Amino acid sequence: MPGKGTQYQLPLVVQLVKNREEERAADAQKNSEECDHGLEFLTRQPMEGIDFGLAMELVRMFFSIFWLALLSGSFLIVWVFVLKLAGF
Repeated sequence: MPGKGTQYQLPLVVQLVKNREEERAADAQKNSEECDHGLEFLTRQPMEGIDFGLAMELVRMFFSIFWLALLSGSFLIVWVFVLKLAGF
């Protein structure tokens, strides 16, 4: 029977399990805070501060090249068709 003023000591295995559970809980808390911080950063960005200039320039260049390729391909198809009709 424990006397007055003495504390009951847990066995070593029980203490290790308890410490491990506390560490896991702390790690889970830390990881959830990091995940929340990342989402908070993404949702806090103001839309007016984002510059779409480079992206719009690349899209415009893509469509310019696309239409040029389409027109030159059409020209080649028509030219081949005309040459076939002419007997070449």
